[in-house]
Amino acid sequence: MSAKDPAENLSEFNELRERFQNLADEVSFAAVARDIGDLSETIAALPDEIARLRTRGYVFAKFLEQKSEVLTRHWDSAARQAQMLIQSEALALQAEYQQASNLVNKASMTSSNPKSLASLLPMMEREISDVESRASAAASRIRDSYSTLATDIHQTGAQLIQLHWLLDQRDEATFPFLAGESLFLAAQAEWVVTGKGNKDPDGIVYLTDQRLLFEQKETTGKTLGLFGGKKTQELEWEVPLNQIESVEHENKGLFGGKDMLNFELASGARYPTLTLEIKGGVKSQFWSAQIKRMIAGDTNDERAIAPDAQTVEAMRNAPTACHICGATLPRLVANQNQVTCEYCGAAIRF
Repeated sequence: MSAKDPAENLSEFNELRERFQNLADEVSFAAVARDIGDLSETIAALPDEIARLRTRGYVFAKFLEQKSEVLTRHWDSAARQAQMLIQSEALALQAEYQQASNLVNKASMTSSNPKSLASLLPMMEREISDVESRASAAASRIRDSYSTLATDIHQTGAQLIQLHWLLDQRDEATFPFLAGESLFLAAQAEWVVTGKGNKDPDGIVYLTDQRLLFEQKETTGKTLGLFGGKKTQELEWEVPLNQIESVEHENKGLFGGKDMLNFELASGARYPTLTLEIKGGVKSQFWSAQIKRMIAGDTNDERAIAPDAQTVEAMRNAPTACHICGATLPRLVANQNQVTCEYCGAAIRF
């Protein structure tokens, strides 16, 4: 193997020197310290973000307050431990780092002497690579000390982002929500309309404690699917929860990539069946389970803000017969405060 010429040696030296300069941050674990700082800021912001969620009117997910308290308590301890690990690992690397520094300084002083520089380059490469490897392993050990907790913190932050998103959709909706109606879930969805000539509408599906609703919300009429068009936003249908006879999830399409919800509705509903494709990475199995839980009243324990006593009393004393035609009213589901008589069409609020 032929010897490198002086220009190649000088280029290699400059690359090694740049790698060494980057070692200062690596042996002080600056990136890990920034990560810990970011997590601390995220934790500190959780109470205000949860309070803002409540101020906006989201009454469910009452676990958030306790989760925030537990995360804060655990993080205080984990952050202290991580800082101690940073100090001890940085101290352990000082000797190797100083040795690499001495070699870089020596090579800098002899860089004008091609022969001397060439003899130092292999040692520089070994020393710098050794420190890089040790620093990387140490950083992994430090991160491992709080990785599980970091996952829980990020997951909680993602939950809050998602809940604020569904409240944004609620605030932008073109239809009114009922008095006392509380939004539980929302997701991007496509209404699969059997036999309809036009494209199946895309929009937002909403699950409240009283209804399931689908609002078209998309830009339609684009040329070649890319240009022009107009924003279309309107409520396509709403279904009181007591009209949902069954809901089942289904995976369709290539590799089961389409998450479908299939509904069977009670007599008197506008549609006998409905099919939705849930989009945005949300699983239809999750939605199916949550709809069933809402209908059964199993979500009431998740309320951070309980219904007022007057509403509870009205529900308890709700009539079972229509005051207009005398027919038996449809069965109520948990939290429902309005029902429509399927015989005469009278809307009865409790």
